Amino acid sequence: MPLRTLFNDFVKGVAAQLNEYGFEPGRGRVFRRYSPAGDALVIELQMSDHSTAAEKIFYINVGLVLAPAWEAARRRYRLPESEQPRPLYAIWEHRVGFTTFSGGDQWRIADEATAAEVSAQVRRRLDETLRQLLPLLDRQAFLAVADRREFLGAGGWRVRAWLLAEQGPSPELERLLFTERPAHTHRSAMIQNIWTYANSRSSADT
Repeated sequence: MPLRTLFNDFVKGVAAQLNEYGFEPGRGRVFRRYSPAGDALVIELQMSDHSTAAEKIFYINVGLVLAPAWEAARRRYRLPESEQPRPLYAIWEHRVGFTTFSGGDQWRIADEATAAEVSAQVRRRLDETLRQLLPLLDRQAFLAVADRREFLGAGGWRVRAWLLAEQGPSPELERLLFTERPAHTHRSAMIQNIWTYANSRSSADT
C-alpha cells in the first residue's frame, strides 16, 4: 500500500478517535474541543521537515488554550476573527510521546507494519492523555492544578492572571502581577500583555 495512503488512513483513524471525545477537525490536521467558556484543548499532527518519500515523520502536539490569552494573542498579531487557536498559542503545550509524559516524541510511519504499530500506540497514548487533560477544560479544575504547580510548574500563576484579566483590571490582578511577581518581571512581555488585555476589557465595557 502506498505510504501516502497509509498515512492518510492513520490520520482518519486519529480523527475518528478524537471525534469520540468531542473534537472537531480544522485545517492542517488540527483538532479542537472547546469549553463553554471558550477555552480549547488543541491537538495537532505536525509534520517533520525530515519526512521523505519513504517515511512519514511527525509529532503530536497538545495545547491548552485559555480564551482570554488567545484573544489577546489574536489582537496582538492582528489575526482574523475566523482564526482558531493552535498549540503555539497555548498556555500549556506538550508533545505526546511513546510513554506517559516523557520519552521519545517523534513518530514514524514507513510501511504497513509501522503504520499498524504506530496507530495502536497513538490510540493508547491519546486515550491516556485525554483522560488527564479534558477535565482541565473546567476552569476551576485548571486553577486547582495550576495552584498546585502541576503542568505549568512555577508559571501556574498565569492561569489565574489571565482569568482575572478577562474581567478587566482589578486590585487582585494588579497585586498578582506587580506585587507578587518579582520587580524585574514587571516589564516582561507576559505581564504587560496580561495587563494590557485587562485594560482593553475595561475599555470595551464602557
